[in-house]
Amino acid sequence: MPRKLRFAHAEYQVRGHRFAGTGTLWDITTPVLDGLYLLRPDEDCRSIIYGVIGRALARWPFDVYAFHAMSTHWHLLAAFPDLRIKARVMRFLNGEIARRINRLRGRTGPLFARRHQAIQVLSDAHALDRIKYLLSQGTKAFVVRHPAEDPFACANAALLLGRPLRGRWHGEGETVDYTVELSPLPALAHLTRAEYRAALRQLADDVAREQRPRRKKAGRRLMGPERARTVDPWTRQTPGPRTPAPVVHGTEAQEAGWREAYGRARDAYTEASIAFRAWQADQAKVMIPWPPATLPPAFADSEVARWARAGP
Repeated sequence: MPRKLRFAHAEYQVRGHRFAGTGTLWDITTPVLDGLYLLRPDEDCRSIIYGVIGRALARWPFDVYAFHAMSTHWHLLAAFPDLRIKARVMRFLNGEIARRINRLRGRTGPLFARRHQAIQVLSDAHALDRIKYLLSQGTKAFVVRHPAEDPFACANAALLLGRPLRGRWHGEGETVDYTVELSPLPALAHLTRAEYRAALRQLADDVAREQRPRRKKAGRRLMGPERARTVDPWTRQTPGPRTPAPVVHGTEAQEAGWREAYGRARDAYTEASIAFRAWQADQAKVMIPWPPATLPPAFADSEVARWARAGP
């Protein structure tokens, strides 16, 4: 089955906090292989994740609004100026987290089950819903009562309590301490820092209140931070019922508009790919540019660049 086209709909643009101009907002999820608890929130794992995110923020211009690394998967809510930077950042984040967690756990091979899943967010209201969803992860999993108590490698402590998220990056011949710089959510960017924290705290309080009767009905006791930190990383999560992921986070009308734009981009992408193959056979033929809302294949970019350097 062919990979889904990497496509960014231009309907909802957010102004960059750490980059000039506008970009698109994404809800990104990456699952751990076989549901293993390899991202359990011990101090070394938390430091690795914070260090890798901090390193990525130092290298590329993009905004991180929230993130949450449960033991079996991790979420990122972020905005990127274009698809090329998004691809580079996610390749770096997942590649470095995998390499370093493998070393920490004494294992080899892939850490993540598949390539990350990126869903575009198309409205301020849905962006607020996604940040509430990320804040709720530890509470919904019956680990803690309130998102502010969450022990996982996540943005909760910074967003709700103002605590810095510090991690360490061990590179070739260097060790650097990073503090993850979070950007204000575009829908709340007009608020002061104190007002922003109070607004998110209200969302977190709503989560705690909503999850209390659910926990009571399930008859579940809280796992607690200490047990979450010491669970065997080779434990496998029991698979639950799977529901299809949404195409976008938006209204029905926005989803319909996204699908229509995606169809046009897919047709234009196919036409450009056919023209590129013809150009490979005969470089006197004219190439058609890939549509601007998509990301051209890496092999095509590199081959065109080599040809341009060598001259016609």
